[in-house]
This record gives sequence, C-alpha cells and structure tokens, in this order.
Amino acid sequence: MSVIHRSRVGKNYYLHTGPKRGGGLQHFFSTKPSGSLAEQVPDGFEIYETANGQVYLRRAQPKLIHDAEVDLLRRGLAKSRGGRRYKVEARGATIMVHESGSDLGLLREVASHLSLAEQERSSERFAHYQPILRFILTEAESRRFAPERYCFLGGVDDWISIGSPDTLAKLAARYLKHLGQESFYELI
Repeated sequence: MSVIHRSRVGKNYYLHTGPKRGGGLQHFFSTKPSGSLAEQVPDGFEIYETANGQVYLRRAQPKLIHDAEVDLLRRGLAKSRGGRRYKVEARGATIMVHESGSDLGLLREVASHLSLAEQERSSERFAHYQPILRFILTEAESRRFAPERYCFLGGVDDWISIGSPDTLAKLAARYLKHLGQESFYELI
C-alpha cells in the first residue's frame, strides 16, 4: 500500500521515490498518483503539513512543545472571533498562531445556496493563513514562553516582543482576546 496524505485543502499527496543526482534514493510528495510510489515513510522522517496545506517529507523533529500546550491554545481559539479562522502550529521551540483573512460571513452571503456544512468546508479549503502571534519557549523547565506578534508596519514587517515571558495559560488569557480586534495592533 502506497503512502497517501490528504491535506486540509482536500488534495491527496502521494509519496514517491526516485534517484538522486549523486546516487541513492530520494523521497518526495506529489499530487500525481502514478510513478514510483513509496510503500512507507522512511525511518527518521515524518509527514509535515503547513497551516496553508502544503505537504512535505522532513526529518523527524524533536518535540519541544507539549501536546497539552498546543491544545490549550486551540481551545482558547475555538471561541468565535468575528468569523476569522485560526490555526496553531508547533515548530521547534515555537508555537505559532496563524490567522485567515477569509470571512465566513461574506461567504454565507454570496453562497447562501450551499448548506452551512458546505460553506464551512469551502471556507476551510480556500483559506490562506499567515502567522500573526507566536510564543517562544524560553525556559523549558518552568515552561515559560515569550510572546511576540507580527508587526505589519511598512518599515518593520517583523516580529516584535509584546511582553515578558510567562506561563502559556497566562499569556493565552492575556493575548488571545485581542485576536480579530483593533487592540491587537496596539500590543507592544
């Protein structure tokens, strides 16, 4: 059985094998179901999907962020935030919050002929996410994180610190409420 990964946007990605230029074997994902398909993910590698649904095969990463920490942010983001969508991604020592600019309310107006479930699926499938908030693990023992937000000012376009390191629960309570609000851009 070949390795197939269905992305959040509904595309199937097939793991292929092929020769490397210098010799040896390489693995890669493609949306084409034909060719030399791999039977399993090679040892030491993992399937990785970005917030925007791009699928990669990468070396297995050490897990520095606990699942409970990612779940804490997901639960905090589950509350309605003006029709905006959010995704949480843990990578290395960072937990990133991505926001979609797609407006489900607008989709409901223009696609009222679709059921709510179909509107939800369409909105999710075509949503584009960008990172806007992140928490960087600074103290592994005490599980303290430094909060940063992305600054969209023309001359800055970079991450800026918005507070002192603290526990993730306290930071989530302090900053998640600003997502989707004008007050988010005043955090410094």
